[in-house]
Amino acid sequence: MNIETNDLQVTNGDLSLATGDVAIQQDLQQTLQVWLGEWFLDTTQGIAFRQQILVKNPNMDVVQDDIINAALGVTGVTQILNTVFNYSATNRSLSVEVEAQTSTGQTIVAQAQITTPINFTIEGTPT
Repeated sequence: MNIETNDLQVTNGDLSLATGDVAIQQDLQQTLQVWLGEWFLDTTQGIAFRQQILVKNPNMDVVQDDIINAALGVTGVTQILNTVFNYSATNRSLSVEVEAQTSTGQTIVAQAQITTPINFTIEGTPT
């Protein structure tokens, strides 16, 4: 997978599979992008973006803790080195960057942009 575009990567007609730290980085990137309840095979997986971020007056301490805990739950991530959170109350959007250390000692970075989907009702607002 191309970490910048989230597209599958094909090399010489074959699907390229990631291994090692690149695979850990991909897992971290995907973890930061999965909404709670989004994956039909396990609706307990994901981050509670709708319930905690896309609401009126979100508690950013709770949001940050949830994202950090999700990142630490990625196999191969041993430590979170740095996080950057940029929340826009006007757009109710959040950009996240997580810098983590892997079990091999390498530093990886993953990013996610969380925005309100089209035709989405914000909790706590009249419909």
